[in-house]
Amino acid sequence: MKGMVSATSPDELISVGSKLKQSSGVGMLISGGSSPDGKLLNLDRMLPSISFIKEKLNLIVNIHPGLLEEDTALRLNVDFASLDIQGDDIIKDVLGLKTSTEDYLKTYDILIQAGINVVPHVCIFSGGEDVLLNNIVPPPIIVVIVFTPTKKTPMENYSPPGASIIGDVISKLHDKFPNTEISLGCMRPRDRSIRTEIEITALEAGIARIELPSRRTVQYAKMKGLAIKRFNACCALPQELEARVKT
Repeated sequence: MKGMVSATSPDELISVGSKLKQSSGVGMLISGGSSPDGKLLNLDRMLPSISFIKEKLNLIVNIHPGLLEEDTALRLNVDFASLDIQGDDIIKDVLGLKTSTEDYLKTYDILIQAGINVVPHVCIFSGGEDVLLNNIVPPPIIVVIVFTPTKKTPMENYSPPGASIIGDVISKLHDKFPNTEISLGCMRPRDRSIRTEIEITALEAGIARIELPSRRTVQYAKMKGLAIKRFNACCALPQELEARVKT
């Protein structure tokens, strides 16, 4: 899997978008590093370029916005926002940010009030992460990702959660948001010994979407009589944008 393309100026961002458009791309994910207070670096000066990419290049724009104020949200012209919502302990001890869960929930509300479609992302680590979304306005989609140890990081020797823990969190989210699609996102363990078990457990717990499932998972879904649709797009893509994506 290739890393993301760097764009450190407004002109560079437009150039990346133009190249995507020329190569028949349909959308762009905008992300990046954050400041200690959880805000996406350089977002304000990139806003005009982001709007150009959406309106003039007609690309679907998804952004990891980090924390932002109401004024910024009102000027943010995107198709949807993917907002990570973590627990206070993870924010402090793992991410090293001087923020809180409440700050991200406030940003969630700010984005919704600005008319932006928000897709919350929840990373399962120890279980119980479903409580992070208590009392939020029901979203159209929730993306569940799973802690995955990364080499050369302080948590490289930590173990990912077991399939039963993942399934339990998904089941609770499904019960809380019965009309919301839940998606198993791209960040999750890919080791053959646990990959398919995680995916099948997630399906049984109520997942409606999976990013790049294994062949065994697809076979299992077919055996269960599930209808399968394939989209060349982010698993957080809102339903109303699916028609713009080639299948």
